[in-house]
Amino acid sequence: MTLHPLIRRNPSSTAGIITLGCPKNEADSEAFAGCLAAAGYRLVDAPAMADLLLVNTCAFIAPAVEESLDAMMEALEWKGAASGRKLVLAGCLPGRFADDGSGGLEDFDLVIGPADTAGLMAFLSSDECGIPIQVEQGVHRYLKIAEGCSNRCAYCTIPIIRGPMIPRSSADIFADAEAMVASGSAAEIGLVAQDTGAWRWDGMNATGLLSELARRYPGIWLRLYYLHPAHIPDGLVELMENEPFIMPYFELPIQHAADTVLSRMGRNYRQSDLESLFRRIEGAGRRMAVRTTVITGYPGETEADFQTLLRFLERHRSIRTLCAFPYWPEEGTREFEATGIAGAADPSLVQSRLAALGEVSDRLLEGWAGLLEGAEIDVLTDSEEQGHSIWDAPGVDGACLLPEPCTPGTVLRCIVEECTGADMVVRPLP
Repeated sequence: MTLHPLIRRNPSSTAGIITLGCPKNEADSEAFAGCLAAAGYRLVDAPAMADLLLVNTCAFIAPAVEESLDAMMEALEWKGAASGRKLVLAGCLPGRFADDGSGGLEDFDLVIGPADTAGLMAFLSSDECGIPIQVEQGVHRYLKIAEGCSNRCAYCTIPIIRGPMIPRSSADIFADAEAMVASGSAAEIGLVAQDTGAWRWDGMNATGLLSELARRYPGIWLRLYYLHPAHIPDGLVELMENEPFIMPYFELPIQHAADTVLSRMGRNYRQSDLESLFRRIEGAGRRMAVRTTVITGYPGETEADFQTLLRFLERHRSIRTLCAFPYWPEEGTREFEATGIAGAADPSLVQSRLAALGEVSDRLLEGWAGLLEGAEIDVLTDSEEQGHSIWDAPGVDGACLLPEPCTPGTVLRCIVEECTGADMVVRPLP
């Protein structure tokens, strides 16, 4: 259990935040931290020093639920170890599984859903949320541009947990960005939502939002996360091609490439649409990287469907990070209602398909190594010992390993000496 520092006006009240899950949850934790700071709290490094603990949970799939339950048990032990401690359960777990009155949550002083800053402010008797405050130490920040998702994919719990998509206003987004840059903790800002490409506000789309952020904050690296393949905003590829500080990086979960599986998933695109999109990405004048996720073992997936997926992935060498997951039958989703637990494929078949996808991932990374070894690249240093490239999200994709200590938050021109999987050994140029 790790807690993180936050400044407070009155050092007699302290708090801690535990964040589970993805960068979207980290953005929520920063909003919660802003509420705590406005109410007069500071975050501390050691649980024993805290008198309020907020556990921000994840519950997207079964393994995330298990991790969140484990964190809950640790937090309850923390509360029971000393009198007067306050414990807040927040995020996707209570958002997905509402309290039915059967017990088990009595020792939590507050239970709130994802991004429920209003609920936290009411608990704190505060009328001010405050600006988001960094929780995880580093030189990159996550800027939330919307909440929820309206896609209703057949396997996905996100709409159940977070509801339909609600965009944040451009004014609120720019205000948060200004605070992040002013704090000195934002050498890179990642824009996050459940479906970033679908963001719209007063005639502006995500391309325009990125362009305006690049204009306001020259030199800050900007990265767009969580793009649905059917919702790529107009002009995005061209913007990435021409703006040096907008990362040429597409986090693009395709989930599959066979039309029959995509249709059953409710993804609202076909393989031909994916081919067209990847041709645009790979035809750009600037090298683009794709991080994608795929699901195997989905109900109805045939061997022919799986081979279609493998061939698609092999064709598109822009894919730098490939993450493969087994299908999880999740209660409340359309697929679970249709097939239940029986919808999951044979575990041995799923494992063999995951292994085959792992081999494809290795070959894709070998292709990138052939392009990068000996090349000069820009590296943003995350710590004294390592950084990341324009094609790798910090803490998520490959790292650039540095031969000697460097100042975090610095952009270095480096030569790539060696690639090991997704990681690179780099040497700064004089």
